[in-house]
Amino acid sequence: MKNNYSRRLIALFVTMMVLILALSTLSAGCGGNTTSTVTATATTIVKPITLVFSTHENGQGLYYDGFWKPWIAEMEKRTGGKIKIQPHWSGELAAPPDAWDALVNKTVDISNVHLNNIPDKFSMTDIMSFTSYNLVNYRPSETMWELYNKYPEMQQQLKDCHILFLGATYWTSLATTKKPVYTLEDMKGLKSVGVGLWQNKRAEVLGQIPVSMGPMDILPSLQTGVVDGGPLGTLVILKDFGWGDFLPYVTHYRVEAIPILIGMNNSVWNSLPVDVQQALDGMRQWTLDLHDSFYVNIEQTLMPQLTAQYKTQFITPTASELARWDALDKPVWNQFAASLESKGLPGNKLMADYLALEKKYSAAEYGPK
Repeated sequence: MKNNYSRRLIALFVTMMVLILALSTLSAGCGGNTTSTVTATATTIVKPITLVFSTHENGQGLYYDGFWKPWIAEMEKRTGGKIKIQPHWSGELAAPPDAWDALVNKTVDISNVHLNNIPDKFSMTDIMSFTSYNLVNYRPSETMWELYNKYPEMQQQLKDCHILFLGATYWTSLATTKKPVYTLEDMKGLKSVGVGLWQNKRAEVLGQIPVSMGPMDILPSLQTGVVDGGPLGTLVILKDFGWGDFLPYVTHYRVEAIPILIGMNNSVWNSLPVDVQQALDGMRQWTLDLHDSFYVNIEQTLMPQLTAQYKTQFITPTASELARWDALDKPVWNQFAASLESKGLPGNKLMADYLALEKKYSAAEYGPK
């Protein structure tokens, strides 16, 4: 009996050891992989896609706080952190005339381009160089975008990038260094900064002498007296760049609107996940509204600040004086439309649509809030 009992105990012990060994092997073969998989999943961090953004604007000041900073934040927010914008300011990667080439050649992923800095390439967007002297278009960016969507010819000219934003500046005044400008007679012989073919023609018929130069040459030319003044990008420049120190006179009227593009390189765009593309396209109207509202409202804030800080003298020409300027100016508009027509582009229709939008968005309901 004892031998049988001992044999049963030994057999039971052996059976238990086999089971334990089998379970141990199973745990090592399956459970070990499970633990490894969970650990790998838990420690995997999905890195955001970094997109290099280039602009000639600076990374501080009113324009940065009011437009660039919220725009970058909104892009990252809407994509759920899947992209990260790496901004480079003040033309660090590309000067204004090189901004388009840097974009299409993939030197940068996203570029801020003032289209009027690229001669003869974007003839349709040059329409924004024509602003009625006696109207204030409160929605220039919306105007630019509506025209783009209406005209395939304009879309064709900009096809080499994916458009994140296409708009325009709001108010470009005539700023001078030595004397105020009230009338046509005050403009005669005024050496002004030349900013483009059509804007130069418009300045000439008013008696100015445009001096063509690159964007980076404007400041030293104003400081040294090479020019007496010229179209001021916006009043923001007087504050953000300190130009109020040597441009004491601002004749406040609509000289032009500058067409502005923020574009992404096409191959970079095509490489992005679909949900990221949808998120970025979905914020385009938000960006248009932000850009227009920033400029409209900041102008109202800036005028008393500039007067207090720099003693800036703001001159608003009378309605009868502006009518004189308009009469001289309209033939240049006709020349522009004719030049487009000669290239097989719808210049006359574009001009008519632009004028209708300019009138529409000059209504008080679109003005400062």
